[in-house]
Amino acid sequence: MIELRRPLRVLCADDNVLVLDMLSKTLESVGHKVEVAMDGQAAVSRVEEDPEYFQLIVTDTRMPRLDGFGVVQQARSAGFGGKIIVFANSLSPEERQRYADLHVDRVIDKPGKSGELMGAISELTAALL
Repeated sequence: MIELRRPLRVLCADDNVLVLDMLSKTLESVGHKVEVAMDGQAAVSRVEEDPEYFQLIVTDTRMPRLDGFGVVQQARSAGFGGKIIVFANSLSPEERQRYADLHVDRVIDKPGKSGELMGAISELTAALL
């Protein structure tokens, strides 16, 4: 089990309830505080309420109302300064480059192994301390 120095406040955005459930249970099992959003617009609305509350956003790409690119852009515009992980299916090379251009911290392919996601989160957590 991963030992946390400090739990993170994490926002997970995905329109798949099963993915959100897996993400929240996995992250909460190691002590992180997790909120979920069923689409990109709901995620951005939550960030806009308090841009400094979350330290990490984990977002899908293809979601209703606002896609992952919009989440990244609008969260940053709202003042979010934390880390961003894109956890998405079948990204094209152009989409991967677009995320690189937006300076996301990590892109992880779905279906990913939870160990890969947790390893990335651990690395990013260390960078936040």
